[in-house]
Amino acid sequence: MKVMLLLLFFCCLLGFYNPTPTKQTADVYLIPVLHGLHKTNPHYNYESLRAVIDSLNPEIIAVELRPEDITQDTMYLKRNYPKEMWMMQYWFPEKEIAGIDWLGPDIEGTPIPEKYWSETAEIKNLERKLAADSLYNHKIQQCYTFQEKRMRLLKNLSLIDLLKSHEAALTLQQYACYEETLHGSPYEGITAFYLKRNQKLLENIETLRHANPTKTIVVLTGADHYAWLLDKLAHKPLYRNN
Repeated sequence: MKVMLLLLFFCCLLGFYNPTPTKQTADVYLIPVLHGLHKTNPHYNYESLRAVIDSLNPEIIAVELRPEDITQDTMYLKRNYPKEMWMMQYWFPEKEIAGIDWLGPDIEGTPIPEKYWSETAEIKNLERKLAADSLYNHKIQQCYTFQEKRMRLLKNLSLIDLLKSHEAALTLQQYACYEETLHGSPYEGITAFYLKRNQKLLENIETLRHANPTKTIVVLTGADHYAWLLDKLAHKPLYRNN
């Protein structure tokens, strides 16, 4: 008995014995959401999204809201964000809701002006100019074939079927097409902006993960961002493909 106690004592000193190992990194679940398509997709609507999150029972729900907008009122949030993002605080009032989005350096750290998207947002003005440019609008048509295929999936599939589908691969092909087509044009700032936004999302998620190593985190992000994050963010799958 004395020998066993001595061995246990020395194991503890050497760090070999850990009867209750602590969780070192947060469990992160990455979930693609559909924004307005949740209203019409019968297999992946708002209620089914809510049920999935409820089943995971996370301590933190990370959403596409800027951190500086988390405490804004409902009218402000409705004006600037998709329903599933700002509704999380009402669906899960007992959970911590964390903002992970970034919408550009011009409004960083300040409220979004009331007519920002329709009048002053640089990225939206650039997209409107592209839509009005017949030459580049014709060139970019080739990229829309990927979008059309994606939309057929996004409008009809359940969340699990969507995760099993090739929608994420189509998304990457679509944005690669945009980047190639717009490279060197007056509109290449569009793809540069969305790449920067994806990078900021990843940085913010990783910061949240490292700050909460013992917690379960659900990350909600649009399907476009999900495809980019998929192989860059360590996360737990919602299903096993076997």
